Formats: sequence, C-alpha cells, structure tokens
Amino acid sequence: MSFSRLETLHRAVSTRINLRRTVTVSALLLLTVSLTGCGTDMLTYSNDSKAEGIRKYNDGRYADAAGSFRNAARQNPTDDKTQYWLGLSFEQCQDYHEAIGAYIACLKLMAVPNTVHYDPKYHDDVFDRLAHLVARTDNTGVDVDAIQKDADAKSDPELYRLMGRIFRYRNDPDTAMQDYKHAVALAPDNYADQKEYGLYLEQLNQTQDAAVVLRDAYRLNQSDTELTDALVKIGITPGPALMAQGGQMNIQPPPDAQADPSTAAPASSTVGPNPDAAGPKN
Repeated sequence: MSFSRLETLHRAVSTRINLRRTVTVSALLLLTVSLTGCGTDMLTYSNDSKAEGIRKYNDGRYADAAGSFRNAARQNPTDDKTQYWLGLSFEQCQDYHEAIGAYIACLKLMAVPNTVHYDPKYHDDVFDRLAHLVARTDNTGVDVDAIQKDADAKSDPELYRLMGRIFRYRNDPDTAMQDYKHAVALAPDNYADQKEYGLYLEQLNQTQDAAVVLRDAYRLNQSDTELTDALVKIGITPGPALMAQGGQMNIQPPPDAQADPSTAAPASSTVGPNPDAAGPKN
C-alpha cells in the first residue's frame, strides 16, 4: 500500500472518530440539559405542593394538607420545612406516630449549628414540639424505644438530650437526668446540652451538681442571662474567677423549696410554638 493511500485511510478514520466524539458530546449535553430541567421541574412542583398544603392547613383541612405535603416531600425529599408542615398536619389529624416521624425527619434534614442557614429558634421549636408529643402520646413506648435505639447506635448527644426532655415532661427525673448526663458526657463542649442539664438540676434543687454543670456551661457562653441568673440564684457569682475554678463547688444549698419537675420548663429559648399555631413561613 502506497504512502498516499495510507494517508487517505488515516484521514477517513480520523474523520469518523471526530464525528463520533461530536455526537457523544452533543448527546451528553442534551442529557445534562434534560436532567437539569427535570430537577428544576421537580423543585417547582414540590414548592407548588407545599404552598397548596399550607393553604389547606390554614383553612383547617389538615388531612388534605398532609396529602399535599406528602407529594412535596416525594418531589423534594431534602426539604426540612416540608417535613415540619407534614408533622403539624399529622398532629392535627391525631396521627401522632406519623407526626413524630415527620418531626424527626425535619431535625435530621435541617441545617446544623455553626452553619450559615442554621436557625436556633426553628430548631428548638421542632425539638420541643417533638419532645412534648412523644411524652404525651407514646403510651406503648414504641417511639421512645426507636429514639433510644437510634441514640445508642449513633452515640448521638442530641438524641440523648431529646430523651432527657421527654422523660422530664413525663415527670421521670431519674431517667431524664441519666439521659442528660449521657448527652453531656458525649459532647462536653455542647452548650445547649450543658445548659439544659444544669438548669434542670437547679430546678430539682440538686444545687451542688447544678453548680458544676452550670459552671461548665458558663465557660462555653458568658453572655446568656438565663444562665447567669441561674448561677446567681444558687449563690455563685459569674465572672473570671468562676471560669478558673475546677472540681466541686463550695456553695450553700438554697432554701428547702421543692421544685415540681413535671412543670419545670426547659430553657426559655427552647420552648416550642403553640400546637395550634401554623409552622414556618416556607
């Protein structure tokens, strides 16, 4: 075969290869555009379904609202606020087990602390509503057992704090303190865990233990007036000297007024919304 024929054959093969590459790239571009458009459409449908669900919820059509929020969740399963609205709807329908599942899903999906989209009040509203609902409605212990297993499997301090609050609302201080203590042991730098456990101990008049936990919380946050007020109430002066102290605190116990642990509320920043109130704006 002559050199000229080889050169001609090489050019023909190269042309075919380039053509195939062009077709492949074009197909990939079309697929990308198609998938992008599909994703945009799904988000649009999800937002439409959620907006429809909010209208139905505000009109008192809670079962219909739950159906709309289910559709929105299928179309966009990562939207935490859809799960919150779904929980509100199930709660109004007295489908408490499904409501608990939706609130748990909401907490798992929402932004975590120290990130730009984290909303502490929104988090605490969902957290407290969930704790109240489980404490009030889980008569068989199915939901408590599921949360406990999840906490044990993941060694999750927030789930142990949730358990602590549930048993706190059930007027079971021994179990509540056990769960709070576990949460604090797993995450000693978690201010929310330290504060809630310390305030609960103070409300139970366990002053010596409360002093140590509240001091540790104060080391993490010196600007919370609720915490500093609790320290002053048990005879401790906030300030640099407190932060330097270690070990047990040498304080005098408060008067013999006994707190009622069943009515003791958590930190004011963690009290949830009225069960009859609507959820987040979007």
